[in-house]
Amino acid sequence: MQVHYYEATALCHPGHAPDQTVTLENYHRTAWQLFSGGAHTPARQRPFIFRFDWLTQERHLFSVRSAHEFPHATKRGLALCQGDTLRLEWCWVPTIATRLSPSGEKLSRSQHIPAPRERWENVVTQRMLHQGFNIKADTLSFSPLGSWQHKPHHPSHQSVVLVNAEVTVIDEAHAANAWLQGVSRLRAYGMGMLCQR
Repeated sequence: MQVHYYEATALCHPGHAPDQTVTLENYHRTAWQLFSGGAHTPARQRPFIFRFDWLTQERHLFSVRSAHEFPHATKRGLALCQGDTLRLEWCWVPTIATRLSPSGEKLSRSQHIPAPRERWENVVTQRMLHQGFNIKADTLSFSPLGSWQHKPHHPSHQSVVLVNAEVTVIDEAHAANAWLQGVSRLRAYGMGMLCQR
């Protein structure tokens, strides 16, 4: 299966005020500007995924990918066939869903809590199976990147980990969707964009 998409990279300021630290919300807003070129896009429609790489305090490398054409993007293609092996990396916030409160009471809806380190391998492997990829276990590695505040003046921080693994395509359609849509929570904040290495 051939996946057609558009991608652009830009070296730019992450969008935080001089007296503030960078937040995931800053990344989200900057990615929107890069994708839309400043044009208005209907609310709640985010037809792209992105990734940020911290280079310096004032300069970050943004990569934006979409199935739709957007300003300064290059049209690209990726062949995904069952049995193909790829080396992928992506940013991930290691969490698991639970329906129990810290005191053990049942919650009306699930919430995400930090995943214990010993569960990371299993969580990522299972999630990638649902995305059409089988991870070769001895190639899976995790590199903590740091902790980012979600929004300014908001106490919650998200720990971000770089995941690197060799994968085999087991479902072309799911793998193609994962390439275009990302593979984890918080995709609106730069998580889950698969990158080939």
